[in-house]
Amino acid sequence: MAEGDVSMNSATLRGGSNELLGLAGSLQARRPEPEVVAVPRPAAHEEVAARSRSFAEHASDQFRDAVALLAALSSKVRGAAVLHEQADVGLVRAVDQILTGTTYRPGR
Repeated sequence: MAEGDVSMNSATLRGGSNELLGLAGSLQARRPEPEVVAVPRPAAHEEVAARSRSFAEHASDQFRDAVALLAALSSKVRGAAVLHEQADVGLVRAVDQILTGTTYRPGR
């Protein structure tokens, strides 16, 4: 393939989609529990405890956003694979129609 050429394979797209979804599932299964991190230590200053809770909540939100982003990206990649397959089917039909619906007549 020459430099700049783009090639796409629907099986590879589907595999990538499955990997992204698997990664999202693995992350979700191992999600950090903000309640565990945010529990203030008895000797912690109130401001330190408040900032720890705030950070834990923010980190939890970011984590959930990352999991949702991976799942959404997986859906988009799977959709691209489906569109690629449909385009391939359409191209095959068009070529078949040309080959079966026309007759070659050599010039004289």
